[in-house]
This record gives sequence, structure tokens and C-alpha cells, in this order.
Amino acid sequence: MFNKIVRTCLIIIALTSVLAACSGKSSNTESTSTGTNSPQSIKIDMNEFSFSVKQLTVNHGDTVHFILTNSGKFPHDINSEELKMDEDVDPGKTAEFDWTAPQKTGTYKVICDKPGHMDKGMFLSLIVK
Repeated sequence: MFNKIVRTCLIIIALTSVLAACSGKSSNTESTSTGTNSPQSIKIDMNEFSFSVKQLTVNHGDTVHFILTNSGKFPHDINSEELKMDEDVDPGKTAEFDWTAPQKTGTYKVICDKPGHMDKGMFLSLIVK
């Protein structure tokens, strides 16, 4: 009887692991492609020297509500001149803003443009479909 319980528990654990692995969602990738124009929220944590998300995917024309938290010790920002995006966040603070994806599809680079931060890996790819 005990062996059956242990075996059943192991099967449940194995199936849970397989289902989690098959979910296809990476912890550093966000997608907001819902096909609607209602604002979607994307949370990004900033620290020395990275964004918590390395790739975002949105539909052209979609409105995105960004929630940026700076958990680092230095000021950070999220910036793309091409996408008309620029928001500074002081250490320990959170900033929020709405942004509308362009009609032009493609892959865009979004950076922290504080001196030396991008060179240390503080950037992400934003894909507009």
C-alpha cells in the first residue's frame, strides 16, 4: 500500500513537471498579443544591470501599460528613440506609463541609456507583429 502511494506521488510530480515544461512561457519573455486594443500590462524590474524581461512581443497599434520598478541602487530608464519611449525610474521607485506600439512591424532595441548600462547588458528586444 505504501509503495502505491509513493508511486502515485512520483507520477503526479513527474506529470506536473512535464506540464510546466510544456507551457512554452519563458520567465524572461512577455507577450501581449491579444488581438485587442485594450491596454495590456507589462511589469519590468530594473536592477544592476538588467531588465527582468529580455524580449517583449506586441501587436502593431496595441496600447501597453508599462509598470517599471527599479530595485537597484542606481537610476535606470527604459528608452527607445525610434519607439518614442523614455521613462526614468529612481532607485526604490516604480513608474507607470501607457505606450502605443507603432504600425511598422519589426524588432526594436529598448535600452537603459544611463552611461555604461546598455554595455553591461541592460537592454531588451521589443517585437512588433
